[in-house]
Amino acid sequence: MIEEIIENKLDYASLLCESDPNINLVENYLRDGRLFAYFEKQTPLAFIAVKEINDTTLEIKNLLTLENNRGHGYGKSLLQYIENLYQNKTTFLIGTANSSMTNMLIYTKLGYHYSHKIENFFIDYYPQEIYENNMQATDLLYFSKTRAN
Repeated sequence: MIEEIIENKLDYASLLCESDPNINLVENYLRDGRLFAYFEKQTPLAFIAVKEINDTTLEIKNLLTLENNRGHGYGKSLLQYIENLYQNKTTFLIGTANSSMTNMLIYTKLGYHYSHKIENFFIDYYPQEIYENNMQATDLLYFSKTRAN
């Protein structure tokens, strides 16, 4: 079951750091945005944090399935839930590191297309170097999905 977490959102910040290791950024978008979770027996299995950018655009700030629950479609379900919830939005943005090959594959399978990048984002905004897939995360790559209104 998918539910919005309204109270004590910041209690989940350390969990969300599994996919976004900058606690300051996580706390900022939790304060300014909305947090939803996929629950099973009152246990959260996956999370999605979103923030409205303007009247037409929504940014997915964090999409995380906890490690032991990956591969069951919880993240996909959350993303589809958000796209349905925000019927008034025509553009959805989601970002990932240049080293996050799995994320890029998942997003493109779900209809997202490469949009743009912010060079050196992970160098400028993260205190420690991040490596995955034997690559340093340097650039933030944005993928977008647009629908007709």
